[in-house]
Amino acid sequence: MELFLIGLGIGLLLFIISVIAHAHTKNVHKKEIQKIKQIVTQKMDLESDSLSQLKTDITALKEQNEHLRVSLRSMSQKTTKKEMTRFQIYERAIEIMSLKAPGFAPAWQTALRESEEEFDKVFFGLKPFKRRAVAAKITDKSDASLRIEDVTPREDPSKGAE
Repeated sequence: MELFLIGLGIGLLLFIISVIAHAHTKNVHKKEIQKIKQIVTQKMDLESDSLSQLKTDITALKEQNEHLRVSLRSMSQKTTKKEMTRFQIYERAIEIMSLKAPGFAPAWQTALRESEEEFDKVFFGLKPFKRRAVAAKITDKSDASLRIEDVTPREDPSKGAE
């Protein structure tokens, strides 16, 4: 019977040790679960904040996209290079016409042809590198002193404002 009691005591001792170890492990796991719950809660809060921030960013980007779409439409209606070229040719033709023979249609046609030829010489002839800076007005070396201001009538300062 003594051996039985010794065996029972050792068994009870091992059982108590395993119960204590199990309780300790359960406690450690409980703390880890709470820590993980806290981390998940914080992450969900951050994701919620970032999701709401993303939604506001998306609405702002949609508005910006709409503004850019409107700007693109308006910019596509702006003058093209061909139109600007034609405008420059007309401007030069008006200068020539007002100097040579104001009021005559044949003079207009002649001036228009001359300005087109001059434009072709400037941009497609041998001198394109020299004349790259020409943007608003095309002038020839012989007409360098000629300006629109020279041919437009000026108001007489002695008359004054009425």
